[in-house]
Amino acid sequence: MTISRRDLLAGAAVLAAAPTVLRAQAPVAGPFVTRHTGTFGGRRLDYVATVGETRISGADGKPTASFWCTSYVADVPERASRPVLFAFNGGPSAPSSFLHTLAFGPKRLPSGQDPSQPGVGGALVDNTQTVLDVADLVFVDPAETGWSRVLADGKREYFYSVNGDAQSVSDFVAAWCKANGREGSPKYVFGESYGTMRAAVMAGQLAATMPLDGVCLFGQAVNMIETSQRAKNALAYATNLPALAAVAQYHGLSTRGRGRPVAAFVDEVYAFGMGEYLQALIRGYDLPERGRRRVATKLEAYTGIPADYYLAHDLAITKIAFATELLRERGRFLAIYDARFTGALPAKGEAPKDPMGPILGGVKPALLKYYADELGVSLPATEYRGSAPGAESWEWNGTLSPGGPFLDFDYQSRISEAFRANPNFRLMIGTGYYDLTTTIGPGRYLVTRSDYPRDRVFQRQYVGGHVAYIHEPSLAAVTSDVRAWVTGGRPV
Repeated sequence: MTISRRDLLAGAAVLAAAPTVLRAQAPVAGPFVTRHTGTFGGRRLDYVATVGETRISGADGKPTASFWCTSYVADVPERASRPVLFAFNGGPSAPSSFLHTLAFGPKRLPSGQDPSQPGVGGALVDNTQTVLDVADLVFVDPAETGWSRVLADGKREYFYSVNGDAQSVSDFVAAWCKANGREGSPKYVFGESYGTMRAAVMAGQLAATMPLDGVCLFGQAVNMIETSQRAKNALAYATNLPALAAVAQYHGLSTRGRGRPVAAFVDEVYAFGMGEYLQALIRGYDLPERGRRRVATKLEAYTGIPADYYLAHDLAITKIAFATELLRERGRFLAIYDARFTGALPAKGEAPKDPMGPILGGVKPALLKYYADELGVSLPATEYRGSAPGAESWEWNGTLSPGGPFLDFDYQSRISEAFRANPNFRLMIGTGYYDLTTTIGPGRYLVTRSDYPRDRVFQRQYVGGHVAYIHEPSLAAVTSDVRAWVTGGRPV
């Protein structure tokens, strides 16, 4: 998957590490190369699909990791100058299967569009929305995910750290570009969920050697250290309020949002959240009772949670509590990844079932079938990993999780390095309105607290949740925005 519930507590620090020396080496199997034709963005073209291995090495020249990736390269004369989009999911750490099969691959897995009946089709279909018409695609599976592995001369603890993980993917990008003659191509990185932290660190790592042309933070977690809802963290409740209001509006429980466009409603809630509400949280119990009740009444009108709840809980509700409280009277709870989806509240002592399970669980088998049937991949399906084993030992600034996610760290400054290194660098931030993990407000706050050139930053919100692209109109919007982003246009 992308970000796990454990990662709701994530926020981390980059470790200083020496750069590695890259030597691409011959794969032990494959590569598996097939040729195809498709229509993307209204353009019909031939393309080559390659599932192959790239090895990265340490300073001593010994290979430390075997990266398996899937690339789609258009068979066109201008190949060397075409943009390349490197995409990966989060975790930490997971393969790129969700972005590959649900969003940007030339084939996609369709999902049901009615949140009350979640599910996916059994096979992939043509994805005419994807951006292969303007950019070649490389789906990256980090070490120990998919078929990628740490080798005998590598150390898992290095790859299971914030900086080591990012450096290894940076090394992969450089090695892949060299092996494929793409050093001169514009290079873009699309990271999702924890992958946005990886992308931010990579932007800084590559600034000195191979500056990127753009980074997209989708379901961004870059400033999670500030916006995770730790007790008494006033800012976190203010930045996350717009998502709660959007969800309440979707389910018909926000009196203030009734009948209004979600975008305009969210703008109003963000202004209230970062203004009057934040000031009330900061004043705490020094705010007179009359003022506390006034704020609680407004919160009820925005979020559908009774004012009495807010008064009893210091004017705040966590995202996790909101997921169980909003629809409690209906006997339902909200899916954290996309709160349009709901499930029946479990009986006491029973574990809740993820309402999105039928969608999320269908990705891996569909991808493996596609690999075998259409891309000719003969690697063992049983060895394909949907997540990195032992990732609970992820290292955050010298501390193993879950003890270290909240150590002081400024991820966004690494993106500032990328802006300085390349005057054409452009940042895109995408968020689903109904995502209760990485919500709308923190993305806006990230930009206001950074020195990024505003004319090179694009913020977009989509109908949907953490993987908003499962909503087909949002898939069209996301791919349209990415198409504009990688071709120098402005997403609108």
